[in-house]
Amino acid sequence: MTDTSDQRRGATPPGALRNPKIDAAIERAVELGDPDELLALLDRSSGLPARRGGGRAPGPDLGPNAPLPRVNLDLARAVGGAIADRGARAERLVRALCSSAEEYALIVAAQALAALAGRAGQAGRQESAGGAARAGRPRRARGAFDPLEELEQLAEDPRRLVRDGVVAALRTVIAARGDAMVGELSTWTDGYLQAHAALEALAERTLLTRLGTGAEVVERLEEAFALADRSPRADERLQGLRLLRRDMPAQIATLSGRFPEVVRWLEEKTRVERPESREVVGQAIAALRKGSFSDAETARLADALAATAPPPRDPSRIVQGTRKRSRGRR
Repeated sequence: MTDTSDQRRGATPPGALRNPKIDAAIERAVELGDPDELLALLDRSSGLPARRGGGRAPGPDLGPNAPLPRVNLDLARAVGGAIADRGARAERLVRALCSSAEEYALIVAAQALAALAGRAGQAGRQESAGGAARAGRPRRARGAFDPLEELEQLAEDPRRLVRDGVVAALRTVIAARGDAMVGELSTWTDGYLQAHAALEALAERTLLTRLGTGAEVVERLEEAFALADRSPRADERLQGLRLLRRDMPAQIATLSGRFPEVVRWLEEKTRVERPESREVVGQAIAALRKGSFSDAETARLADALAATAPPPRDPSRIVQGTRKRSRGRR
């Protein structure tokens, strides 16, 4: 049984900001709309390399296997929540953080946007319960500040640290808003990096237990898969498309463990024709095999994929002995 004595004494809740110096810096940043002093104060505890010359240039994405700094995400969440506590007053500061080139500024911005979006969703549900409005994203005036739209734009950042921060923030919103938020992710599945972030946020086992239905999850998966399947050949080198295809098999396996309808959806995809899409399906079946799915079920899916494979090329039409003309060229 949980000890509630700390709560009775008014202890700081988990994830709340406990540093009065940082809290005062947040208040000044809100008043000025300028995050420089706040970021300088957070710099030593951010987990990222120290700033030089008052700023940090955006770092390159070094590839999927490169070691990354251990970002202090707990601090970013606490600061983001404290910024969101200021409500509409903090909008100017959040916009400034979103326009920064610094990775930790964007990670903090993502957590602030998540806190704002979660609270907006709770307010929308309360209004709906009173008959004042529908549940979901509150109606806003054209051009008004929308935390979810801002968070979606941050998902376009090519750097892994920022993307990871956006995924963490998005999971916070999904946890706060539940199935309704899964439906709102339909706006994320029309771009490669955004679709990747949406699926990565959903593919978390603890979070999935909070969702009641898999219908919307399958729809988001279908939209992301179709986006990659119908992509023009000119997009093959794009980072977002490569990430979407690379991580989708593991995401499908995780989603399948919670919702059986995802497995039925995957069986339908064994009939796709595009080679890159068939590769995604094949890797997803392999990921299921490594998980808790039975050999009989994964074998059935593998047989269905094999049955729709294109016929092999006519051996008589294959030109033998063709050399690669690019060999040895630099």
